[in-house]
Amino acid sequence: MPNHNDVDGYSGPERQDINEYLRTRHGDCFMGFPSYRLVFSAAVTTLSAGEWCDWDTNIPVDLRGRMVADETGKALTSETREERHVVEMRRCDEYPELQDTPGWILQRWMAPAYWGSPAEWNARVVPGTHLPSLGPYPHQGKYMLVAGPYSEAPSGPFLDRIVEQWELMRDEVLSYQTSTYVRKRHYEAEERDRLRNERWNREASAANMTAMQPFFSTYLEGGKARQLAVEHAGISSNYGN
Repeated sequence: MPNHNDVDGYSGPERQDINEYLRTRHGDCFMGFPSYRLVFSAAVTTLSAGEWCDWDTNIPVDLRGRMVADETGKALTSETREERHVVEMRRCDEYPELQDTPGWILQRWMAPAYWGSPAEWNARVVPGTHLPSLGPYPHQGKYMLVAGPYSEAPSGPFLDRIVEQWELMRDEVLSYQTSTYVRKRHYEAEERDRLRNERWNREASAANMTAMQPFFSTYLEGGKARQLAVEHAGISSNYGN
């Protein structure tokens, strides 16, 4: 009998007692996977293609790409640079929006058709490549977020009530056209990229602005310094830590 992590290789914290309760109460999907599962949000990952930067792990995040004055004291230069810049498929967080509030989440297995056809799924590629931005098509289906995160693992009866509410809306959810699901996945992938970029912009800007503060009044206006900081830090989509 297949387990829930056979779908996506989940290997994070496990509440086996609760997942067994959910399986007993709510059964399996037609492919044999548990219909519902409880997992820890920070450990749920997905494959995604895009542009990536690799840094020396000994360099703290707030020092990566930090701008400093050059030898003349009249211009800015990057103190550190990434080791390589590549375009490839990598495993990344499924829920970057929950990075600041990780916890236990309830997920529901959805059939491959829910996520669109393979052609629709693979239509969104990294520019200049054939790599699907959304990762491999989910031929075994995929789990979607239903509720959470919760700081403590909820009890089975509590999750039962959530499942009942979701099932009441199930027909409405499944009534959407396939293209709607694909657009939803595209939007979610774009949101992941946007949140990653915003996080890097915040961290890089905070570190760089502190380092460059003494030079603002003499050499560069604050707005120009900020733009140079972002450009020299090499920030683009899907930048890994």
